[in-house]
Amino acid sequence: MRELEYTVLELEKENKKTCDFCSKFENKNNKSIHQIRARSKVTGEWISDDMVCERCEEKYWNDELLKCNRCGRLQTKLDFDITTGKNVCYCIRNNEDLEEKELPLLPDEEVSQSAFYERQINSLQEQLNETEEALEIEREEVVKFQEKSEEWSKRQKQELLDRIKQLEAENEKLKGLTNQELIKEINKLKVQLAQLQQQNGQLVAQIEVKKWPWLEIRK
Repeated sequence: MRELEYTVLELEKENKKTCDFCSKFENKNNKSIHQIRARSKVTGEWISDDMVCERCEEKYWNDELLKCNRCGRLQTKLDFDITTGKNVCYCIRNNEDLEEKELPLLPDEEVSQSAFYERQINSLQEQLNETEEALEIEREEVVKFQEKSEEWSKRQKQELLDRIKQLEAENEKLKGLTNQELIKEINKLKVQLAQLQQQNGQLVAQIEVKKWPWLEIRK
């Protein structure tokens, strides 16, 4: 298939034409708002210039408009053959020669001004699309970060609330104890602390032996 370069352009002047891709039966509001110009990527030659309405332009950007498998042209409503119920492209109706050769420009030749600006527009459109894609990725990352932050914040808040409830319960329990009972509770906690310290010392000693087994041999 011939490779074409498409450019969406503003209408050169106020245009009352309807869309070249749909009829009023399909779309009541089919007034053209832009034009889609196609040129050969090889030669820069003008190929087609079609009017497009808002709905069909959206289809164009979503790559939903039909293209000819032979020449690459967008298929308009004029390409529809009522007798066969199929699209018959301009290139077939006119037996168009699709062989293209890129010829070098002579010293006194230049690319047409319109073709030059169309290429500039396409380049800027590509940059815009890339920027929008990058922004979308950043937005998704920000949303993910916010979701994780909210989840962490909720978890921390719940842990704090649980701890507060636990301390309040312990405080209520201590309030109901007599002095003698408080002393017993404190002694009990001291014993638990001493046991934990002893277990910790034994664990450290085991780690040291595993790291330097020759210390145990020397003993």
